[in-house]
Amino acid sequence: MIGLHLSERVLQEAAEPTAQLPAAEAAHLHGCRLCQGRVATYQQLTTAVANLPPPAFAFDLAAAVLAQLPRPKPAFPWVLVLAAAPVLGVVATFLVLFGGVLAQAFQGLFTLLGAGLVAVASLLVAGQGLELLVQHRRQLRLLTFS
Repeated sequence: MIGLHLSERVLQEAAEPTAQLPAAEAAHLHGCRLCQGRVATYQQLTTAVANLPPPAFAFDLAAAVLAQLPRPKPAFPWVLVLAAAPVLGVVATFLVLFGGVLAQAFQGLFTLLGAGLVAVASLLVAGQGLELLVQHRRQLRLLTFS
């Protein structure tokens, strides 16, 4: 209690359906018309707020987020593919023309080359995946919601 009447906090607690007030505060509330009126007001406010419709955004959240995203760039560097394609063509042609001679000279070379190509391709894919992840995180930090 504050002074002669219950505090606002106690009145708000008393307005709840499951309120358990201490004996002194409950006795005061039972005998005080002013505090009973304030509790009734809090009960009406609680009921009115509970009956309000759920809030709705005055804007389209998805459109606001999408408008802030930069235009997507190709994830894979196609320039690298265009440069690597002729090089791989030359290597393939060389292997076709001189593969028989090389196979006799280096019998385990094809297995080693295949493993190397798989390793290089795996590293390229992993690097691209990491770059995509870094770009995604950077773009998420730039988003602002207004």
